[in-house]
Amino acid sequence: MFKILLSILLSILSLMLVCPISAQTERIEQDIFENLREGDKAVVVAIHFGTSHSDTRRNTIDKFNDRLRKEFPECDFREAWTSRIIVRKMAQQGERIYVPSELFTELQREGYTHVLIQSSNIIEGTEMENLRAEIETVKKDFKAIRMGEPLLSSSEDYEKAILAVAAFYGNEKTANVLVCHGTQGNRNSSYTMLDYVLRDKEYDNWFVGTIEGYPSYDNLVKNMKRNKVKKVNLIPFMFVAGDHAKNDIALEWKENLHKTGFKVDVTLHSIGELDGILDIFMHHAREAQKYRTYSPRERKMLMRTL
Repeated sequence: MFKILLSILLSILSLMLVCPISAQTERIEQDIFENLREGDKAVVVAIHFGTSHSDTRRNTIDKFNDRLRKEFPECDFREAWTSRIIVRKMAQQGERIYVPSELFTELQREGYTHVLIQSSNIIEGTEMENLRAEIETVKKDFKAIRMGEPLLSSSEDYEKAILAVAAFYGNEKTANVLVCHGTQGNRNSSYTMLDYVLRDKEYDNWFVGTIEGYPSYDNLVKNMKRNKVKKVNLIPFMFVAGDHAKNDIALEWKENLHKTGFKVDVTLHSIGELDGILDIFMHHAREAQKYRTYSPRERKMLMRTL
């Protein structure tokens, strides 16, 4: 046992000498593809929630996939969707789409050894949590498997995302409302941070609301009334403009805001269409390629040496 622990410690120390630790102390510089050996196979995987709306799929999911292929031309490419309901619906229409567990089994069967994953998730919410847990169960099946961060992961991500959205939708005469999906628990704080960064960057005519979280619809209305807003433009701050955008936002929210006295426009474009947003995702994919995180055992051993 002592020899095993000593071997792990020496491996960590040697990596520290050869691979500089990044500014994020949880990561160490080690390219996932740099030591491919004869017989190894590398693949880049895009993972989406999915959509049955062909119009928004072309403008978001397909565009994301094309960007990922171009970003990693030396690798094969695969795709999976996490929504089993949508996957079943697509199957009824004659299209076979894998869910992640099925895709990982297929990748192993095809002999892939190095897997780099980038999802189109917006925040570190339930979808990312479930995906990370699923990846953890198949780690033993591959020599290396990594996943990039969701869209909003650092303060810089929030700033870049806001700039990308504002450059496309900016209208000084109309209040713009970023309508987010929302989530439960402390993960929902991502949306309050989005609202805070808007205020900090002096986008005073921009507001945030969520369908299933905080700030809620009622919070949004109260905030807009406080700021004497008369006319609003509802913008889906979602990767695809699917059911939530076309039903919750374009119908329910629009109708309720009208009844409350606001003039309302709806923009049925999603942020997944914007090049600036895709740039952030591609940056996260590259970061996942270049850096790996310490395992719990490595982190524990490292802390003992400090």
